[in-house]
Amino acid sequence: MRTIKLMITILFLLFMANVAAAETAATSPAANAQQTATFYTENKTAIIVTADHPEFVVKLQSNRSTGYSWFLRAYDTNFIKPVKHVYEAAANKKLMGAPGYEWWTFHVKPAAFAVPMQTLIRFVYARPWEADQQAKQIVFSVSTNKH
Repeated sequence: MRTIKLMITILFLLFMANVAAAETAATSPAANAQQTATFYTENKTAIIVTADHPEFVVKLQSNRSTGYSWFLRAYDTNFIKPVKHVYEAAANKKLMGAPGYEWWTFHVKPAAFAVPMQTLIRFVYARPWEADQQAKQIVFSVSTNKH
């Protein structure tokens, strides 16, 4: 009898751990980006946005433990609106100082789809207290299309 209770307890704990993991995955920035918009990275900088799907997400590797963070340096405010910025820590919590990701969500305004157009979004990776000349930069090209 005692063995059966122990087995039931273990099964219950395993079940609860799986439920908690599923809930965490469903609410993470990565899960949200994959469900709602296309995301772009340092290796995929040409962004194409259509009027049917005016949101996109930029995913940049970041290591906050070093003091570095991504800053939005330049973008066309007439056509693009930053919507959300979230930092997601490294998945493996056992690795101290491991890099995570910054997720930047943008919405392209309706005026950007009047004609096909291109604009740029510039990010810098820097420590807030250091001079800009040392900052790593990345530029994304955003093209709009009605369809």
